[in-house]
Amino acid sequence: MPRNLCALAMGMCAILTTACQSNPSVPSVPANARMVSEKTDALCLAQMQNAVQRRGAGRVVLTRAAFAVDNRLSIVPTETVVDAAGLPANGRTLGKPDSFRLTLENGVCSVQREADGQTTLLPACTCTIVQMQ
Repeated sequence: MPRNLCALAMGMCAILTTACQSNPSVPSVPANARMVSEKTDALCLAQMQNAVQRRGAGRVVLTRAAFAVDNRLSIVPTETVVDAAGLPANGRTLGKPDSFRLTLENGVCSVQREADGQTTLLPACTCTIVQMQ
């Protein structure tokens, strides 16, 4: 009977080892992620702001809440359109929103601009995988 228990234990170890190797906890392909806001510090915020900055536009300011609930972020430009009298046409903006997706790959967070696929690594940030429904 002890010999059977040893064989059973060895078999279970082999199965568990195989399962861990085929299903690693750190994805090697980009996975949807969300920011861990409690660990989002000034350096992480600066990296995120640089990643979502629109060329030639005003400075983007983000808070710890960015990407904390969802893996997507849309930024609407604030340049206002003026009417014929030169007054701001309320509710109208120039350009279209920039959309971004937060991912986790090989333990590193990154932001991908959806328009062109440009990916920026965020090594100072901590994020976790989210399950999409």
